[in-house]
Amino acid sequence: MNRRQALAFLAAAGLVACRPGVAFADTADELAGTAQAELIGGNAAKALPLLLEAEDKDPRNDRVQALLGRAYYQQGDARAALSHFTLAVRLNPEDTLSRMLAETISQFPLPGKGSPGREASAPRPRPSALAREAQAERAALLNRTGRSARQGPARLLLDPGHGGTDSGASVGGLREADVTLDIALRLARLLAASKNDVILQLTRTSDVFLPGWARAGLVGFYDADLLVSLHATRVVEPTAAGVIVYAYDRQPSDALAALVARAENAAQEAGASWTARGGEGVFVSAVRAAVGSDRRGRSRELATALARAMPGSAPLPIRGAAAGPFGLLGAVEAPGVLVETGFLSHPDDAAALANADKRQAMAQGLTEALLAVTRTL
Repeated sequence: MNRRQALAFLAAAGLVACRPGVAFADTADELAGTAQAELIGGNAAKALPLLLEAEDKDPRNDRVQALLGRAYYQQGDARAALSHFTLAVRLNPEDTLSRMLAETISQFPLPGKGSPGREASAPRPRPSALAREAQAERAALLNRTGRSARQGPARLLLDPGHGGTDSGASVGGLREADVTLDIALRLARLLAASKNDVILQLTRTSDVFLPGWARAGLVGFYDADLLVSLHATRVVEPTAAGVIVYAYDRQPSDALAALVARAENAAQEAGASWTARGGEGVFVSAVRAAVGSDRRGRSRELATALARAMPGSAPLPIRGAAAGPFGLLGAVEAPGVLVETGFLSHPDDAAALANADKRQAMAQGLTEALLAVTRTL
């Protein structure tokens, strides 16, 4: 029983006067804990007053600032959220989650104040000096990373699977996380050099861990027209080989699709520890509400088109399109495909993916296919 629950019990029993006194006042951490429980339940409106009270008690509490960022973002106020995430990082530079969220929010234009459909934030009459410094830092960050507001070009989000502590599949020192990142960076360079006007973003550009819920949330942040998640998994089926483009479906299209989905989903679940703290629900629902991305995907159609558009010069055989219950693809509200660029469990595929020239050829083939598919977006 925490202090707030104890006070409620004593009040009900008539053992607490109408003013409980300073000795019984909740600490900032206790208020933050209660507010966090409300955020987990999706009750940002109840959490926000508790967090503001906690901030008054301890304005330099980094946990309170981080939770304020999540509360404001859950209500659709990206500006206030960014201010508090930035302040949380200033107070605790090791808060990598708040840093990631602050940097991510800053990469797209923030909505104007008073946008339709947004809940009004609670008034902030007396911002602290530290908060004003955070506002100035946020403005500088926006000036450095502001993104174009063009609406015409196709918007692609390229997701190199795994990363950081999640190495994915491995064989003979070859890590899936390294293979997918290498191909993604090659693909990004090829797309940037093409004459086609495509806006490309990547979920990661280095060997860092990124949980599945954050990858899904970035689809909304970037208002992506298509998510392309790159992988090279291992399965127990020894004949599994070649390039397969997967879409989402509750029922796997075949036995191999079931094996691949199980392998990829297991990696996501292993890194989902923050889900228990409310991160996944708060972040993904807030992204959808604040960005307004509510498109229904046509992933199966695009997966088929992408597989058909892969050139015959690809370094591995193109096995076509399939579908399965991939957690990442099921979590996004935009078209998404998962491309197995090969299977590290197959010796021929592993040898090809270990070769830089073959990875370059894979990136070239994916570039041609994506440019063909983006014309239909």
